[in-house]
Amino acid sequence: MTNVILNPVKTLKPYKTKWRSQVKLLHSWRQNTSFGGETLQMVLTDEHGEKIHATCKRNHIQSVQRTLPLGKWRVLTTFTVSKASGQYRPTIHPYKMTISDETAITNSDIIEDDIFLSLAKYEDIMDGTLKTHFLIDVMGKIVSLEPVQTVQVKGEDRKKVQFRLVDSSGKDIACCLWGKYAEQLETYVEREQPLICLIRFAKISFYRGEVKITNAFDASIVYLDPTMEEALKFKEKLMEDELPLSLIEKRNGKKEVVLQEEDWNGLEIKTISELFVANQVENCKIIYSIEAIDTDWSWFYFGHKGCKHRAIKIGKIVPSRFKLHLIVRDDIETCKLMLLNTVGMTIVGHEAVDLWDGPYDEVLMLEVASHNESEECKTPFPKRKEEDADLPDKISTSKKLCRASIKVEKENEE
Repeated sequence: MTNVILNPVKTLKPYKTKWRSQVKLLHSWRQNTSFGGETLQMVLTDEHGEKIHATCKRNHIQSVQRTLPLGKWRVLTTFTVSKASGQYRPTIHPYKMTISDETAITNSDIIEDDIFLSLAKYEDIMDGTLKTHFLIDVMGKIVSLEPVQTVQVKGEDRKKVQFRLVDSSGKDIACCLWGKYAEQLETYVEREQPLICLIRFAKISFYRGEVKITNAFDASIVYLDPTMEEALKFKEKLMEDELPLSLIEKRNGKKEVVLQEEDWNGLEIKTISELFVANQVENCKIIYSIEAIDTDWSWFYFGHKGCKHRAIKIGKIVPSRFKLHLIVRDDIETCKLMLLNTVGMTIVGHEAVDLWDGPYDEVLMLEVASHNESEECKTPFPKRKEEDADLPDKISTSKKLCRASIKVEKENEE
């Protein structure tokens, strides 16, 4: 592309068609308009990170998708530029580009894999600095993830999911995703490991007086556990100043992940009876004695060491991890607690892998025995489905009869 004059995106203005710009397609989606029918909407960027909204009509969609693929650099020659409009705009550029049959799209020799994120600051979202008709990029750690719901919207069933995002400084913001974006999170509702979420081209909205991030119809993109450089740096920052997470079960059966305080000495001490009547999520301390371990449940599961995900296929490289179900009591009341791996190690004084000494190749064989004896189990199977549904069904340690594993634990403690 030597000796070819290229116009940076920020210099593009109306009333001229002889433009030539080198751009990359960041995102595209189809949209129906009442006056123009189906169109292809796009977000383009140049090598300086300047973005512009682009569009083409229905009869050009196939050719544009073929010659301007996602993530590839191309040179566009001869296109029109007009004033940007609309309630929600994917870029802050004052103009938008229209690609027509006169537009030439040719290859570019530029190599640049950057996706040019423009991450919004939480404080700018909350204090109104950012204008709501511009779509934004927002990233954070998911907490307070609620189950996906199906609700009626204008007579049609639509899925929605609500949660909060937390940035590396501890600030949080409410989020609600709809439709296909909510479905992306369905398999993560029971996940114990913190989940990083990046929402590109998200909409700033308001609900009952609270600022809330939502998807902008089909214009948004949701990345779960993204791997781009910005996300990896965000994860590193979280690891440096990590606030521990706790999975709690509310009275209505929903589970939430909440941030724990680092200074436990400053937390209020409550009784178990007070927890039963609590109507909001908060951090507190309880003083109790352990009356028993609920042996209807297994005391561990197999999970990968790095990502801590539960493993379906197990082997010697997949260690066991604590998932203790305790019956505890204070001076007045009794309740059940579930302690996950880190807290479990604090209570027991050993890692779960140190207590597990059974051969891994026998675990699946034990599953058959569990099936044969399941009718004798004192606790009915539905209990496990409701209260411990996040243990994998594929291995025997997720069943009721874990006599061998409990015996191993007692032997090691003695």
